[in-house]
Amino acid sequence: MNFTVEILLWITYLGLLYILVFWLLSFLDNREHMKQESKKRTKLTRFPLVSIIIPAHNEENTIAGTIESVLKLNYPRDKVEIIIINDGSTDDTKKNIEKITHSNRNRKIIFIDQKNQGKAKSLNNALKIAKGEFFACLDADSFVEKNTLIKMIKFYNQNPHLAIVTPAMRVKDPKTLTQKFQRLEYLASMFMARLMGLLDVVYVAPGPFSLYRSKIIKKLGGFDINNLTEDQEIAYRVQKHHYGIKQCYNAYVHTTAPHNIKGLYKQRNRWFKGSMINLYKYKQLFFNKKYGDFGMLQLPINLATYILSVCAIFFFGYFTFKPLFREIHNIYLINFDLLHYIRSIDFNFNILGLDLGMMFIAYTLFFAALIVFYLSHKNTDEKIRKHGIIYIIFYFFFYYTMLSVISVIVLIQLIFGVRQKW
Repeated sequence: MNFTVEILLWITYLGLLYILVFWLLSFLDNREHMKQESKKRTKLTRFPLVSIIIPAHNEENTIAGTIESVLKLNYPRDKVEIIIINDGSTDDTKKNIEKITHSNRNRKIIFIDQKNQGKAKSLNNALKIAKGEFFACLDADSFVEKNTLIKMIKFYNQNPHLAIVTPAMRVKDPKTLTQKFQRLEYLASMFMARLMGLLDVVYVAPGPFSLYRSKIIKKLGGFDINNLTEDQEIAYRVQKHHYGIKQCYNAYVHTTAPHNIKGLYKQRNRWFKGSMINLYKYKQLFFNKKYGDFGMLQLPINLATYILSVCAIFFFGYFTFKPLFREIHNIYLINFDLLHYIRSIDFNFNILGLDLGMMFIAYTLFFAALIVFYLSHKNTDEKIRKHGIIYIIFYFFFYYTMLSVISVIVLIQLIFGVRQKW
């Protein structure tokens, strides 16, 4: 193996192993706290007014269910203000919104019908008229459980510097293989977000029902209308101004995940591109002690994750195509005499040319990933075999390779100035 390639492979393995071991040690360090948090039962003595903002663009199939889930929240009706924005939809979204608002005229529902302005601008338009001490954003393809709001509000008790509480996101009714992959990914993300909240390093406020303290977000200027991932940018800005972000581990929201690879690519292309742009935008926070673990640990890990993804694809191509091209060249040298070539094949396989040290790192990495996989299910009381077992194998050996490919594509697009609209 080329010496330079071998060094890069070691760096990639050790980098991935460091990230996994770091989060496993964080879990062990906070395990007792998490147990006590799960047992804690806090009674809410005050019910502040909450504005729930639902921006919608061409969501005719899900908007009614989204609104219905909000109407069923276990929270005093007079303390919930619902603001729905039809952002220039060209389907029956507006018609479906009007139908459900008409049948719930006893509830405080404000309907804004506007030309297409994008999600961030829609949120800002609603924020201008929102009267709630807190406000939540809910994507029009997501559905909130009835006790989620009351669980999240409790986090704000006696913490005036807490700006955002994020939910625990689940994939709604996963049917296709792509959706089942995302279900596993979301479970892992919930577990990681819980640990990040304990370390005060949460870096994204998901669109499906993140809850904000209104005066802080208004003070910071609302959402960035020029950002591809406004939910991540606002979290970075909140961290920059030393406000807190926590995750409510059992505040469940069910979101509709892309059902095929094309939809997943479109979604992740925007997410990854927005993430890289935000990393550059907030580069002054990197390794800055002023921002604690967020600057010293989380941002470098975020950047390292993308770098390692690119490295993983490089090695996949290197170890896959280099031997292939070598064999094609050998066949060419014998004038494509396939019979002679087959007779000369050496069946002593050497897996990827790895030595024992590298194989040990690789197996350790896989074992650590399995532990995180198990803890992620335990964190949400999900059964590992709930949707079968075969697809889990493909999840480990295919899904993250696919996401790494998207990361490389996004990097190339950014280099050549290719942008994407929301």
